[in-house]
Amino acid sequence: MEGDIELDIWHGDWGLPTVEPKCLAVLTYCKFSGVPVIVRKTGNPLKSPSGELPVLRHGNEIQGTTEDILNYLREHQWGCDNKLSNIQCADTIAFCSLLEEKLLPAILHLWWIDGKNYIDLTRPGFAKASPFPLNFILPGNMRRKARLRIYSKNGENVTDGEVDLRIYKDAKQCLNLLSKKLGNAPFFFGDRPSSFDAFVFGYLAPIMKAPLSNNQLQSHLLACPNLTHFCKRILKDYFPNDIYENEKKKENTKKQMSGLAEDNPNKTKNMILAGIFAITAMVGYAFAIGLIQIELSDKESEEEENPELHKSQPETDKHHENQQTYEQFEPLFEEPGGEE
Repeated sequence: MEGDIELDIWHGDWGLPTVEPKCLAVLTYCKFSGVPVIVRKTGNPLKSPSGELPVLRHGNEIQGTTEDILNYLREHQWGCDNKLSNIQCADTIAFCSLLEEKLLPAILHLWWIDGKNYIDLTRPGFAKASPFPLNFILPGNMRRKARLRIYSKNGENVTDGEVDLRIYKDAKQCLNLLSKKLGNAPFFFGDRPSSFDAFVFGYLAPIMKAPLSNNQLQSHLLACPNLTHFCKRILKDYFPNDIYENEKKKENTKKQMSGLAEDNPNKTKNMILAGIFAITAMVGYAFAIGLIQIELSDKESEEEENPELHKSQPETDKHHENQQTYEQFEPLFEEPGGEE
């Protein structure tokens, strides 16, 4: 194949090169097959013929669906299924259909329908990755598509709650079947990876790594250790740079939090001192322009003006009180020469 092969995918996070299952599946298939793709992480799927990601560009050729991308690469002798037997190829088709029908609806529900997951993680994550003004439009559109994908095939007498219970039950049964199929082998068809391994990894790795508030599938997946080891081994062998960048990001975040904790006491002290200084300055300014005045009472003013007058006043009052007291007493005996 002459010319650059470009693959547009959604953004990555949590140690994954991309958080979208089908984008991750196609990228993993390219890694397994040795396709020298130039990966471009974008948040604008409108440039795709299907309006979705991933998108493969090679010269004048543009492939806008997962199936078209894989078929195009196989036609040009890029593929990891070349050594599979006819039975294994048939199993690959059957198991990929199983993932699409049983596991994908639960993944869509986790990401787009669950209210808390959508508000806390999905919407802000995809909005941040999308350019303006698509950041206000795309998350809502993708949620409506997920709802249509999950609930459109159900009858009128089936409630959304019943559908939710069924899709999670089907997804857990699918995980059990995958765990049994894998067993202790490194890949599903032996020692060599296939397109089916790429799709399983693309669907399971986001479940395992995403910090969703409500993630009942993650709990079930962790109870299947061979599947979790399968995902971790592929990450380590084929995407080591993404693991390194994620660890580096965690260390930088930890250092920033530690620095904030160390500076916090000094910042608090400085804020208190600044508050005291500001209050003092405002009060002083208010005194200076006359907004705050201290007024003395009339009695205090008179005492300040005539101190001698107020000093003699207590003695005069005391003499008057003594005189009134004396006049109140009557003589006990009458004087001689009174009544005969």
